[in-house]
Amino acid sequence: MPISMSKCKNRLATIWFVGAGLVFALMLLQTLLGHYESAVSKAWGWALPTVMPTLSLIIGVLVVDLGGNAAKNVRVDSFVFKLAASLSIVYLCSVLLTMLLQPLSPKSPSDALHLSNVWLGPFQGLVAAAIGAFFTRKGKGEQ
Repeated sequence: MPISMSKCKNRLATIWFVGAGLVFALMLLQTLLGHYESAVSKAWGWALPTVMPTLSLIIGVLVVDLGGNAAKNVRVDSFVFKLAASLSIVYLCSVLLTMLLQPLSPKSPSDALHLSNVWLGPFQGLVAAAIGAFFTRKGKGEQ
């Protein structure tokens, strides 16, 4: 069932800005409470690459759309959007869970975060591929 490309882009942006905002807020809180002690840079060096590439992609697409380069009234198949949105939500929840469960790890806080790159790295690649596929998909009504 076709849905509005514009609404889908806004929904993906909302998912990512809310999710990244929660990641940022939790990281800031943990930093201010001294959770990472002397490894603050290492912890932030883990957190920022988990969300910034996708946020940058989304902002770029939205800025291009604001420049008037987006086709109006474009409708797209909902499957790729739902896939991108679902993967995004699960990925962002995985990042948050990693941060929340990390204190239970016997490893140092920053080492426990960096260990999660084993599963979050490939997962992030899948999410980026789904979002990229959605953003580059030609819809009905587009030239």
